[in-house]
Order: sequence, then structure tokens, then C-alpha cells
Amino acid sequence: MYATIHPIEPFDSSTGTTIHFSWQGNQIYKARCLIKDNASGTTVFDKTISTMKQSYSLPADSGLKNGGYYVAYLSVFDIDDKESTLQSIGTPFYCYETPEFKLSVNPGDVLKSSAFQTELVYSQKQNEPLNSFCITLYTYQKTELQTSGDLYDTSELTYLISGLENAKQYYIRATGKTLHNMSMDTGYILFTVSYTQAQIFNPLELNNRAEHGAIEIKSNIISTIGVPEKDVIYLENEYGDLRENSVTYDIGFEVKGDFTKAFRFHRPVCNAKIIHFTNKDQCHVNIYYREGIYSDSGGEKAFFELEAVSSGSKYILFTKYLPIPKDTQQFVLCINRTGSYYEMKADLVNK
Repeated sequence: MYATIHPIEPFDSSTGTTIHFSWQGNQIYKARCLIKDNASGTTVFDKTISTMKQSYSLPADSGLKNGGYYVAYLSVFDIDDKESTLQSIGTPFYCYETPEFKLSVNPGDVLKSSAFQTELVYSQKQNEPLNSFCITLYTYQKTELQTSGDLYDTSELTYLISGLENAKQYYIRATGKTLHNMSMDTGYILFTVSYTQAQIFNPLELNNRAEHGAIEIKSNIISTIGVPEKDVIYLENEYGDLRENSVTYDIGFEVKGDFTKAFRFHRPVCNAKIIHFTNKDQCHVNIYYREGIYSDSGGEKAFFELEAVSSGSKYILFTKYLPIPKDTQQFVLCINRTGSYYEMKADLVNK
């Protein structure tokens, strides 16, 4: 009879690990772990410890080296010092130095906006590739608010967080796995949101219109009304369906200078122009939603295209590729203008 070793995730040899196993025989009093170098078959560790648990604590001074590939064997001893049989086929595992795995948000940071693009930093000394990562936003009570889900495109380690409320605290957390299944976790990072909210001063001017038997009231608030192309159909009493419609804001609405604006879209029409900015100087910006299979997309993906025309020059920007959204997901599109130049980021969030 022999013990069954559970899969061993890669670990940093300088910190050691715990090897778990299953055993169905007599009560365990000791356990022996034997480790061989996979390439040469040379024994690099062989030690017996006293334990009654179905686990073996491999110490930091085991002699294993990061970057190595090893095979583990394990046996147990009962009260009569009778040893079980070693496995005929050992359990392989890797040793890697603990990767650098952290977010651009640090504990105690104060964020100055309702949306921000968080970045993930990953590096590993033995060049073990990052296979997937997930970034999740939580309330102060650690209830999940927004998550990227498991992302396997590691060429751009970013995720757009949006909808943050002023004067509130949130947690953010990133988890990930390397190519050989080494797990990483930043833990819960607490941050605070604090941004300036515009104050609307609304002095009223009252005029007695005796000839009409009325009081005229004037205010410095400018009302802006979106004019739809045709009647707007609302979904779930919350979202306006503009897939075969449009809304124009041309009175009382003006954006001057640099700005950042975030939009949410649910099921946009492929190849449709979904946003159009223009002004009296004939400068304009068009944003399109695209889907397709491309040489570098790794299958069918979605992305946004921005076309900007200003002072006779024209340029085009693209967001990163994103998965085709599920019915429970929405796009968040963040547009930033500095001077006459634009930046654009997009991500998927849950509804």
C-alpha cells in the first residue's frame, strides 16, 4: 500500500511548501519524502519527519534550486515503524522564485476620479510566463462589484474600473496563475475615492409680471436636452436602445479643453458609428464598434475604432481586442482628450 500524493503547485524553494497526500492505512506517525532531479535521477532530498497529518512540510533549506524540475516520492510509517511502499511513479513539480505580482493601486491610495485604468505588474526571474489573471473590485464589506473574469491575453495587463462613488472606500484584488500553475494573489488592497463634485449654484431671479398676473423666475442653470431621431425604446426601464436610433445634444452642451469621459454599451451593432463628436470648427471624432477574426486576434474578437479629424489631419486609434460579450456583460469605453489628441481604453464588465 502506498500514499497518494496530491498535485504539487510550483513553489519558491527558498520558502518551501507543504506536500499533501492521501493515506487509508494505519495511523501515521512519521512520513518520509524523497525528491529526485527529473533530468539526472539524482536524489537531492530524503528526510523523515514525525507527523500524524496527511501532509509533509518541505523546509526552505531542502537544497532544491529555483528553475529546477523535480519528482517527489512519499512513504509513511505506523506506530511499529513499518514503512509503506514508495510510489513507482513520482509526482513532478517545478521550483520558481516568487514572481513580482502587484497592482498599480497601493494600500491607502486616494483615487481622484470615478473611473481609472488599473495596471498589473508581473515578472519572474526564471521567465515563467503568466498564463492568466483576474482583477476584481469589492465594496468595503468585500462584496464583489466588478470583475474582469479570467483573462488569458497577457499582452496588456490592464483593466478599467468604473462607477466609483465619491467619499467611499473599496478593495481591489488581483489573482493569477503561471504557465505551470503557480498561484499568485495580491490580497485585498484598500483604497479611498475622493474627487471634486461640481457644485451647482442656483440663484433665482424673480420678476413681477403684473400685466400677466404672474411671477417670472429665471435661473442660471442651462438645460440640455437630447433630441432623438425617433422615439426611444427603454430596456429594463434603465437603458435606452439606440441600435437603430440616435440622440443628438446640440443645445446647452459643450465640452471645452481636456476631458475624460466613460460610456457603457450593451450589445452595440457591429460596424456601427456609436459616438460622434463635432464642433463649429469642423473638427470631429467618430467611434465605431467592430467584430472579426484577424491575424493577431487569436479568434473572433471585439474592439473599438476611433477616427479623429482636426485641422485638416486625420488619425485612427484602436482599443485592445476583447472577447465577444455575453448577455450578462457590457463594454466600458473610456475616452481621454489632451489638447487635440485622444486616448481610448475599453474593457468588459458585468451588468
